[in-house]
Amino acid sequence: MADKAVLGLDIGTSRIKFVEARAGRSGPIIVNVGMGMTPRDTIANGVIVDPDTLGAAVRQVLAEYGVRTRSVVSSVASQSSLVVRPIEVPRMSRDELKSTMQWEVDRHIPFAASEVVMSFEPLVAPEELPEEAQNMEVLLAVAQEDMIEAHVQTLFNAGLDPVALDVEPLSACRSLIDVIGHEGAYDRTYALLNIGANTTDLSIFRPGGLMSFTRPIPIAGDSLTNAVAEALGYEFHEAERAKTEQGRLYVEGAPALTAPAGPAPDVAPVPPPGEEGGERVFDLGADTGPVQPPSEVPPPSPLPAIHAPTSGSPERQVYDAILPAVVELVTEVRRSLEYYANRFPESRVDKMLLYGGTARLGNFAEFVANEVGMEVEVGDPFQHVTVDQGSVPAEMFRENACFMPIVVGLAIRDMIG
Repeated sequence: MADKAVLGLDIGTSRIKFVEARAGRSGPIIVNVGMGMTPRDTIANGVIVDPDTLGAAVRQVLAEYGVRTRSVVSSVASQSSLVVRPIEVPRMSRDELKSTMQWEVDRHIPFAASEVVMSFEPLVAPEELPEEAQNMEVLLAVAQEDMIEAHVQTLFNAGLDPVALDVEPLSACRSLIDVIGHEGAYDRTYALLNIGANTTDLSIFRPGGLMSFTRPIPIAGDSLTNAVAEALGYEFHEAERAKTEQGRLYVEGAPALTAPAGPAPDVAPVPPPGEEGGERVFDLGADTGPVQPPSEVPPPSPLPAIHAPTSGSPERQVYDAILPAVVELVTEVRRSLEYYANRFPESRVDKMLLYGGTARLGNFAEFVANEVGMEVEVGDPFQHVTVDQGSVPAEMFRENACFMPIVVGLAIRDMIG
């Protein structure tokens, strides 16, 4: 597959993102990048509920950008129907793992195990473990079969040929960490924070790019948009525009965050084994009527005036509206980092990379860095791969980089070592 173009496709709750890549002599080359809106009511809780309408929307977005590649690697994500978790099991061979994982599924998933699709990969190959190692780590991904079938049907409806399905944190790691792993990135521990529309996902990758911690946080971009809508009397799409165009955070004078007392966050960590390496390639069984047009997006119109008296500029009013939600989000992030640090003091997080639409919020990285006490920046998946600038407009990969770590990682899945 590495000798021809591959399409990476990330179908999110609010946006459809794609990247088209081909293998070059010095690594992957990005030859096309694009984005469109996801029709409303086609995805619920991360699960596709209307494959016909959504497939038509994907087909339309790809046609608008002149995409002809049919081979696609897509991503799946759902709090209710997908579990991605590092687990620890007794040391065994790969053949023994195949039968053992069937039993492990029952222990680690919150839904019935009778109709699921499962993939797993040892974080460190069994043959590379030290002789004294008694246990080993395995990255387990389990999805409900109905969710996978709906996703694959959507791809078929879009006229695509599914090659594999991948999970989001591994795809983002591939484009933000793995591409520079041998330039020093594999010597550090990274936290990847994906602030999507409905969910924020925190994943921690220790040296070698090995995922050792995951936690979903139910505060995300739409939480901020709803706060603006409620505070300023806007419709949702008006509040989204106000957040995007006028939203920014003020680091100076921002409230210091105090993590509330309470139980440890619901996380899925495993202890580090002391060795690095291993594969991180997943395949969740992607081999397994007339379409409707996508829902129309409300056309832009002037935002209503903000009527709150003597409350400062529109930027300040948006800031005042979103601040409580931002504080709650960052507090949860900090609690998770503190939990990880307390449990694994020998594996300190060196740097945090942000991505997702909310990462574009003015001063967001600086705000988070100020509160969690570490280096934080917005991840740019185009920084370390070649982009064919004759085919991809500069504004597409410069202005929308924060949306693209997952989809770039999908496209280059089989093009990097």
